[in-house]
Amino acid sequence: MGQKILNNLVRYLGPMLIRLLIGSLRMKMIDRKYALKAKEEYGTVIYAFWHNRQLILAYAHRNEQAHILISQHKDGEYIALATKGLGYGAVRGSSTRGGLKAMRKLIKIVEKYDVAFTPDGPRGPKEQLQNGVIYLALISKKPIIPISCSARKKWILNSWDNFIIPKPFTQAKIIYGKPIFVNNRQEMEYKKQLLQKSLIDLGNKIEYCIN
Repeated sequence: MGQKILNNLVRYLGPMLIRLLIGSLRMKMIDRKYALKAKEEYGTVIYAFWHNRQLILAYAHRNEQAHILISQHKDGEYIALATKGLGYGAVRGSSTRGGLKAMRKLIKIVEKYDVAFTPDGPRGPKEQLQNGVIYLALISKKPIIPISCSARKKWILNSWDNFIIPKPFTQAKIIYGKPIFVNNRQEMEYKKQLLQKSLIDLGNKIEYCIN
């Protein structure tokens, strides 16, 4: 009973709290043209961003019917419940549990809906790219759109990923990178390194812009 009550609290209060907090921010998007042009040309895209920056992005892309790869751990259940209230679909799995089954689902889903990855999640190491997002791009032939974001005033948690929570009413910015395509297996490792570098560079750029 206790777990059911907790799940219901997360399901109903989670989206409301995210809307209240992130909705109070002064938000600016930089270079979103890359994502919009890719969606216009390819229909759907694969968003990639580090695990610690997902809170702002969850609000910014709410009600777009995007689907998120979420771990099968207990904390993943809470994320799935909260993001459902923001208009997201959830696919459960990760590099350690249920990954193959989840990937099969994502290959079908990305034909109709955008898909979002935190490629260093669910347990890290921080900002170290796992292979899942690259494999999905290879099979689906959909572009990967790297994203980063930050807030001028924020709390940084003492978690494995140093999760970022913006303070109310501060300024926040989101930056989009150029699309990355994975055309064949021979270039998978190179594109993995390219995406890794892009996410790090975008993170450095947004921190510079926000401060």
